[in-house]
Amino acid sequence: MFNPYGAKIMAKRKQMADTAPEAVPIPPLKQPSKLPNVLRFPTLVITSMFVSMAMYSFTSQFGAGDLAGVNRRLDEWWEIIGLLAWKATELGIGWWGEYDGHDLASLTMLSHMPYLYLLTTFYAVRPTTMWLGLFVDVASTYLPFTLLRDSSPVHRSEAKKYEVANRSILNDLNIKLYTSFLAAALYGIVIYGSFRSWLPGFLIVHFEGLKDLSGAYEAALPGVTTGFLISGYSAQNFLFMPALGAKPDAHDIQMAEFDPETATLSQTIWYNVWGYSKRSRTLIKRTVTLVLVSAMQTGLRTFITIKGVDLVGAAGWAAMWAIAATVVGSGFWWVGDVEGVSN
Repeated sequence: MFNPYGAKIMAKRKQMADTAPEAVPIPPLKQPSKLPNVLRFPTLVITSMFVSMAMYSFTSQFGAGDLAGVNRRLDEWWEIIGLLAWKATELGIGWWGEYDGHDLASLTMLSHMPYLYLLTTFYAVRPTTMWLGLFVDVASTYLPFTLLRDSSPVHRSEAKKYEVANRSILNDLNIKLYTSFLAAALYGIVIYGSFRSWLPGFLIVHFEGLKDLSGAYEAALPGVTTGFLISGYSAQNFLFMPALGAKPDAHDIQMAEFDPETATLSQTIWYNVWGYSKRSRTLIKRTVTLVLVSAMQTGLRTFITIKGVDLVGAAGWAAMWAIAATVVGSGFWWVGDVEGVSN
C-alpha cells in the first residue's frame, strides 16, 4: 500500500507475519559491458559528455539564432566547472541509484524540461529548439547507460514473475495511458495555477529581458496539460512503474513482525517513520530524487546561462517545478492505494 502503516492495519501486519513468504532476492541489473567495475562510471561520464557535445555541435545550427540573445557567455571558470560537475552528479545518481537507461532518460526529461520550457514560453525560443535540446540531453544519458547496463525487470516485458510484482498491470497499456494522463494533468494544474497567480509578477521582478508574458496570461488549462503529455509518460515511467513492480524485501517482513507491545522505543520510532512497504519506499525515494534533481538542474542552469536572471528568480522557477513533482508523486501514491494490487 502507498499509505503509511498505521494502527488500523496492525492486525493485518500480524497476520502477514504468520503467512509472509520469504523475500525473493532480486538479481542485480546485468552489466552488458565487459569493462572492469572501476572503469565503468568514468567511461559513462566521458561517453555521455562526448555524445552531448557532439550532438549539440551538430544541432546548434538549427537553434543558435534563437538562443543568441538569451544565453550569456560563460566566462567564469566556476560556471563551466559547476555545470560539468552537476552533469557528472546526475549520472552518478543514476549509476549508484541502480537506475537503467529508461529510468535515467525519464529523469533527464523531467529535470531538463523546465529550463527549456521557460525559454519557449517567455523568451520566444521556437519549440523545435526546445525539443532538439531535450532530445540531446536524453540521448546523451540513455545511450551510454544502455551500453553499460541492462534494463531493469520493470522495463522488460519478458521479465519473470519472481523478478517483478504486478507484471500484468505493468504491461497494461490502459494503465500506462491513464497514469500518464494523470501526471500530465497534475503538472498542468500546478503550472497553470502559477500562471494565474504569482508567477507573472515574479518573472517581471526577477527576470530581465523577458520577450513575452502572453504565455502566462493567455494560458488555458487544457492547452497547458496537453503540453505535458510526454512529461506525464516520463513521470509514470520513472515513478509509478518501478514502485508498482517492486517486490517485497526483508524490510517488509521485519515490519510485518512488528509488535507494539514488545517493541523498544527506537523500534517504534523507526516503524512509524519508515514502516512502509517496498513499493511505498521506492516511490518516496524516487519522488525525492526527482524533486531534488529537478530543482538543482533548473535552478543552476537558469541562473548560470540565462541573461538577466537573479538567484531568487532562478530559485523560484525551480521551486515551482519541485512542487509539481511532489504533487505528481503524491498522486501516484493515491492511485496505488487500491485493493487487488500486491505489495
